[in-house]
Amino acid sequence: MRTVKWNPFLSGVCTVLGGMLLWVGAARADISSTNPAAIVVFPKIVVDTLPTTHKIDTLIQLTNTAPNPVNVRCFYVNANGHCGESPFAICDPYGDPAMSLCATGDTCRAQWSETDFAFRLTSHQPIDWTASLGLTDLPLSPGCVGADECKGFGGPNGEFNSGSIPPVSENPFQGELKCIEVDDDERPSDSNDLKGEATIEDITTAADVAPRVDIRGYNAIGIQAITGQNNLDNTLVLGQPTVPGSEYNGCPNILVLDSFFDDAIEPANSDTVRTKLTLVPCSEDFSLQAPITTTVQYLVFNEFEQRLSTSRASTCFTEIALSDIDTRLGPDGDPQSIFNVAVEGSITGQILIRGVADSDTTHGHGLLAVAEEFHTGTGHPSKSAAFVTVQRGTRTQSDIISIPDAQPTGP
Repeated sequence: MRTVKWNPFLSGVCTVLGGMLLWVGAARADISSTNPAAIVVFPKIVVDTLPTTHKIDTLIQLTNTAPNPVNVRCFYVNANGHCGESPFAICDPYGDPAMSLCATGDTCRAQWSETDFAFRLTSHQPIDWTASLGLTDLPLSPGCVGADECKGFGGPNGEFNSGSIPPVSENPFQGELKCIEVDDDERPSDSNDLKGEATIEDITTAADVAPRVDIRGYNAIGIQAITGQNNLDNTLVLGQPTVPGSEYNGCPNILVLDSFFDDAIEPANSDTVRTKLTLVPCSEDFSLQAPITTTVQYLVFNEFEQRLSTSRASTCFTEIALSDIDTRLGPDGDPQSIFNVAVEGSITGQILIRGVADSDTTHGHGLLAVAEEFHTGTGHPSKSAAFVTVQRGTRTQSDIISIPDAQPTGP
């Protein structure tokens, strides 16, 4: 396991050039949240188990769908902010500044760090762990017959060691998890055997009210490898299968979010609805630790097919309330947002989301996303749901995931 921190001032692959966006795309996307894949992405992992009466954790599930053992290499991305004058104080760079834990006059600065780890799954093995605790007691598994089968995962008696899964690096925590199927030498594989799910558990146990459990879950997004086109190096190319050099299916051209507008009143039970959007990039540099910035453009259609648009930059990871995308963070500017019912005049609409491509050919600007709806009403506890946005088309520019050299264990 290794932990490294990204320098937000490395600018070589971070700069985004402005440009006009053409909203076109094919009718289908080449990645999905339902099929086994070689790369699985959990866009939102959240932990906050320190409060005594309100705890949040994420249960992560990963399954090997193959009849043979597979090896997995994973990367946690810690997207916590930290106070500029108190670097060990954790804060939310996308939250309401009025609720910031930073001292008066201090600011919350976005930062990113990465932790990677590896483990092995046996035939058809499912595994689950909570992000706050990890899983350190993975067993030594029988069935390792020869030296080749045990390579990289050797146990003391000829078994293979499944490895271990660390907890997230900080508590509280917000960020993402990417897992990649690899071979016995921890090189990227062109097999598609992994499938995952995440469940966010929000538990309140205040002494004066009945315990409340709010659960929301989503399927991990699977990126399939193109059989026979993987060159086993540390540069993973996500592109169209017909483009030379592509090793994995390309990221979606457009993300489609069908949503209530913020502060709309849900007609079934008069709940007020608000939505959070979490965006992660398809291109990531885990080797040089250079965060990638993407200008994200939004087209917003209400029920009368009236259209408004806006844009906002996203670096490495963004978790943001819809009404904060085009206004200042916090509730003060919400009624002026194009994502708010007060502006749109209808309770629901459709939002098209796309990263702006630029002239840099070393990486693309594809995006993946999870949305969360929060329903709040009187006379009953608040409720929530999480789901992956609809994916449309394929990017013409390839996305790149760069990973560091593997460090296999065992003989």
